[in-house]
Amino acid sequence: MANINLTLLDDEQLEAIGDALSSPIRRKVISLITVRSYSVLELARELNVALSTMSFHVKVLKNAGLIKTISSPDKRGNEKNVSQDCFNLYINFNKPVTSNKNVYSIELPIGSYSNFEISSPCAICDDNNIIEDFDIPSVFYSPRRLNAQLISFMKGYLEYKIATNYVKDKTITSITFSLEICSECPNYNNHWKSDITFWINNIELCTYRSPGDYGDRKGLLNPNWWPDKMTQYGMLKKIRVDREGTWLDEILVSNVTINDLKILEKDHISLKIGVKETSKYVGGINLFGKNFGDHNQDILFQISYNEN
Repeated sequence: MANINLTLLDDEQLEAIGDALSSPIRRKVISLITVRSYSVLELARELNVALSTMSFHVKVLKNAGLIKTISSPDKRGNEKNVSQDCFNLYINFNKPVTSNKNVYSIELPIGSYSNFEISSPCAICDDNNIIEDFDIPSVFYSPRRLNAQLISFMKGYLEYKIATNYVKDKTITSITFSLEICSECPNYNNHWKSDITFWINNIELCTYRSPGDYGDRKGLLNPNWWPDKMTQYGMLKKIRVDREGTWLDEILVSNVTINDLKILEKDHISLKIGVKETSKYVGGINLFGKNFGDHNQDILFQISYNEN
């Protein structure tokens, strides 16, 4: 979860979050894990509280949806890893509007691209190993790409296609997709910038300036065979296009609207993710699948619509 969006009618979750944030210790925990993940034991030592007390605070934060915990299989419970599960909290104070809006959702495996144009350095990894070898663009044609869990390249794009037959004869109100990404450089560099651009139906939506290629700690989901010196995790980014414009993590970044995309004029939607050669920072891209990085997802794609 990258963001939590609530209205005043979400009583139960509002109360849980309000209770979680009412404690100075729990607020300090949230502040600490915005920098890196901690074990429960490390948090207890950092904040000078008993381990049992910290375990209680972690449970409250987790129940409120503000953090997530992952147990290490070779360590005891107090070594459970604690990290962010919410980056932004939004409360809409306007009166909720009832509508007949529906949502069609699909999760795209990161290796299910239908077209690509990339340049090395590049690589594709599945759960068990690197597919063939580093820096061979032709590997991107391999049928093994469908099992990809980590894809990296320096510039160019990947293109995914989503069928529109399910939403034919509907009124499309928005498109939203989220994915875990970061920059790409040899090994890793937390300060290696890259301008990562997104297109739908060949219309440029926006560009996210990735701050770095992150490797200062082990990715929460990475397999044991993945070397510590390599890219470890990315940032979960959400892009939404609606009638007002294009939003990146709930910030309006472009005036491209859902009507500009002409969604129903074709039998599919084209989603492109890439790095333009003309960008200020041509720093590559790492795209994470559900078994790599910090977030248990591939590319989540949603089409919101109203019945006609």
